Amino acid sequence: MNQPPKKYSYYISFDTQIFLSAKELLKSMPTFYNRVYFSIKYARAIWSGDIEDTFTNITLLTESANMASLRQIIKNNFLYINEWDSSRYTDKADYGFSFIAGNVKFVLMPFDEIEEGYYVRSYDVDTGNCYDTRLSCDKKYFLSTSVNDTGEIIRICDFNLEYMTDANTKVERAPKKAEQQQMVTFTPNSGYAFINLIAVMLLTLVSVATVYISYYIVSSGLS
Repeated sequence: MNQPPKKYSYYISFDTQIFLSAKELLKSMPTFYNRVYFSIKYARAIWSGDIEDTFTNITLLTESANMASLRQIIKNNFLYINEWDSSRYTDKADYGFSFIAGNVKFVLMPFDEIEEGYYVRSYDVDTGNCYDTRLSCDKKYFLSTSVNDTGEIIRICDFNLEYMTDANTKVERAPKKAEQQQMVTFTPNSGYAFINLIAVMLLTLVSVATVYISYYIVSSGLS
C-alpha cells in the first residue's frame, strides 16, 4: 500500500493574480514553458489578466515524448518532489507528476494522439490513483497556440478535469514498485576468517592470563 503523501506548503485556493505570478515563474524556464499547454479552464485568466476567478491548482499538459526532459528541468530548478511523481510507483507508463512553484501546485499530464482523438494520463498525488482518459475530439481544436495583445505566446489545450468521466476514464491505484532486496551472505573464506579472528583473540587472552599468573607466583616465592 502506498504511503500517504508528505505535507508541503502551497495555496489550497488562489486568485488570478497569484496564478499569473506562478505562470511567470514557469516562463523563467523557457524550455519547459514552451513545451507545455495550459488547461482550457485558465484561458480567460491568461488572456484578460483581470478576470476574477479562483483556482486550487494549475493543470498543464504535454506530449508524452517531452516528459523525461521536462522532469529533468524541474529537478534542475529544485522544484521536484519525489513523492509526487508517478514514476516512483509504477513501471507501466508515465502518468506525470506534480510540483510546487510560487506556492502553487502544478499538475503535469502527458498525452498521446490516437485515431479518434487523444489519450491523456494523469496521477493524483492525494489519492495515489492513476487515470487513463480517452478523448474523442476534433484534433484541430485540441491544441492551440496564439499571441495575446502583449505579444505573449499562449498555449492552450482543450482539456479540463471535468472532461474525465466514468465512460472515458479508467482508474487504477498506482502499484508500489518492487524494491530490490539485498541479501548479506558470507563466503566460506570470510567465515573462516571470522573464526580465526576469535581464536586469535582467545589465545591472546590466555597468554595475558598466563603471564599474570606466572608473575604472581614468582612474586610470592620471592616474598
